[in-house]
Amino acid sequence: MKTGTRLFVGGLALALAVTAFAPLFGVNALIYNMSLTDEPVATNFLVIRSATFATLAFFSVNFLRRKRPLSSVAPMLVFCNFTVLFGSVLMIQRSQYDVIPWLALAMIAGVAYFLFRENRAETSVIFRDGW
Repeated sequence: MKTGTRLFVGGLALALAVTAFAPLFGVNALIYNMSLTDEPVATNFLVIRSATFATLAFFSVNFLRRKRPLSSVAPMLVFCNFTVLFGSVLMIQRSQYDVIPWLALAMIAGVAYFLFRENRAETSVIFRDGW
């Protein structure tokens, strides 16, 4: 892999990771007007944006490590895991204890568990005759 490609993807992964984790520290990077602000933003928007950017950063780092997903459900699993992580942390930070968002987060965690089992089953099929 060329050095320019590695630098570009590495810089992109760093920018995505910083933007994804910034709301956990009270910093909101507004992409559309390129500014940092303290204005309130809907929690569900921050959760989805952070989970998306963290997923992209995760797979960018894996690309640099030359690790490819072993199954087709791996990207969905990673996104669900990051959604549960950012959703629970941001809702606790913002003291949002309504039942419906927590129920939705629990359902996403259930989907993540299902995808984890499917990912493990697909991976074992791929490597069944490998050794």
